[in-house]
Amino acid sequence: MRMQPIVSNNLSAVGYDADTRTMRVPFHSGGVYDYLDVAYPLFKQILLPHPWRRTGFHVKAHHYHRVAAA
Repeated sequence: MRMQPIVSNNLSAVGYDADTRTMRVPFHSGGVYDYLDVAYPLFKQILLPHPWRRTGFHVKAHHYHRVAAA
């Protein structure tokens, strides 16, 4: 999964696998999470500056699992 750096106070980058609809989110705090069954338009929104303020609620509504710890 190719990670794209973004401008955010909480997130350091974001990646998306269109085949599995999985979005990977590494946080500045060190945790890395995979959010499952994420629609592509939500991924596109998270690429905008400071996305967590606008989309965090919608992203956290998806099932997820932690893939790395701080």
